[in-house]
Amino acid sequence: MISKTNVILFLGLLLLGNLTFAQSKIRYKAEGKQKYSRVNGERVRYLVEGVVFTQESTTVFTDSAVHYPGENKMEAFDNVRITDKTTTITSNRLMYEGDNRMARLRQNVIFRDGNKRMYTDSLDYLLDDEIAIYKYGGRLLDSVNTLSSRQGYFYKQDNYAIFYGNVKLIAPDYQLETDTLRYNTESKVAYTNGPTNIISEDSTTLYSDGGTFRTYIDQSEFIDGTVETTDYTLDGDELFFDEINKYYQAKGNVKLLAKDKDVIILGEHGYYDKENGFSKIYGNPVMKRILKSDTFYLAADTLIAIENEVDSLKRILAFPDIRIFKSNLQGLADSAAYFIHDSLIYMFFDPILWANGSQISADTINLEISNQTIKRMNLDRNSFLIAEDTLGNFNQVKGRNMIAQFEGKSIKTIDVNGNGETIFYLLDEGDSLLLGMNKLVCSNMSIGFEENDISTITVYKQPEGKIIPPHELTPADEKLKGFRWRILEKPELEHIFKKPKPIEEQILDGEIPQKRKPPVRGKAPGRGGDK
Repeated sequence: MISKTNVILFLGLLLLGNLTFAQSKIRYKAEGKQKYSRVNGERVRYLVEGVVFTQESTTVFTDSAVHYPGENKMEAFDNVRITDKTTTITSNRLMYEGDNRMARLRQNVIFRDGNKRMYTDSLDYLLDDEIAIYKYGGRLLDSVNTLSSRQGYFYKQDNYAIFYGNVKLIAPDYQLETDTLRYNTESKVAYTNGPTNIISEDSTTLYSDGGTFRTYIDQSEFIDGTVETTDYTLDGDELFFDEINKYYQAKGNVKLLAKDKDVIILGEHGYYDKENGFSKIYGNPVMKRILKSDTFYLAADTLIAIENEVDSLKRILAFPDIRIFKSNLQGLADSAAYFIHDSLIYMFFDPILWANGSQISADTINLEISNQTIKRMNLDRNSFLIAEDTLGNFNQVKGRNMIAQFEGKSIKTIDVNGNGETIFYLLDEGDSLLLGMNKLVCSNMSIGFEENDISTITVYKQPEGKIIPPHELTPADEKLKGFRWRILEKPELEHIFKKPKPIEEQILDGEIPQKRKPPVRGKAPGRGGDK
């Protein structure tokens, strides 16, 4: 049984619905001709000249129109203009659905709201919700940026837009390309979640898997991104881009790759200073140079890659605590510079290298890399070479400057220029018995190597020397001035990626022996061997 109260409520709702329907009818006026006809039994009005339609807050101006009062629709042609609150839309054609409050505009559509403009050939506008939609290409302009895409949705009440398909954002200092983008028209912040490319005015390119772009102040944050400069690409799990200060920052699994050379720098943190043309990598940074059948590693606390218009000045600086590793070459220094174009590596402040059993030190050392192999090593001032023989004796060469030539992976010759001194132990053919020690002083000398061992020593310019038999050797004879055997400091590959503990701590922890075994001393026959 239906109660009286329910009947009254039903009639009230019905009356309210009729009133609402009546208020939403499209009204019109026209200064020109009007014509009436029927289409499929429905009455249709044809209007020309000075046609104006109104519905609630919406007004439509057009040159001519067709009104379908039964369906509460109208179709407008030529010089169409809609005004609704702060929004104005112009087009060549319009289908207006009064019941849905939907305007479907076609051909040369221009949407205007404040300082925002939208251009397309096909726009649907929901007047009550104030949502503008295009699905066949369009672009949105505001006071800062231009955005274009295949599809676009603009939510006026929320100052918010979403773009899909071939999205392009043109900001004052860069251009962004992606497939999906969300944009706040008030704050001018854009958000992407997929592959995103940015190209700045100076051709710096950034690739990422999404991020936040503060276009008004040119600051952005990215996820898993890459910055591409003229000479390098910079990768990281997270990127921050500050176009105001010409600055890019990377965090997590940072990688800097030189484009024209096989040089890679890895680290935990990094940034690219575009204004000053350099990149800085820190947090266990490692430089890798791919050589023929080998890899050259250089680690330090900080690595800086410097760009320059002059190729010969492009370089990578490393400091402090340099660690170098290659299968046949290891080294330490306080700082280093790697010149990319010429493949030159300079080592400064107590540099030391170990190559094929030899220890090499000087005030400054530089290496020349050619055809992906080390060809030459230059040692400047206080040069010192130490090589341990099979009996544990130390052959030594000392001089002002040295030049080492490589053949394949091995040292072939070392030339000493100025203040040459050498200690060379003489062994029997089986390298098991000490026959004596040759001690020489001269201006210049040349040392030949075979199978990584010293094979010949040639001296020049009035050499002075003597051979000391084994039984006459004293501790003072065994070492040249400045001798330091530092084999315990030689880095291994693991030390490239993790800095080793100081030697003292390694000794205390039992990781390396505290003392080195003394060398084996043989006795030459006929020299009082059994006394």
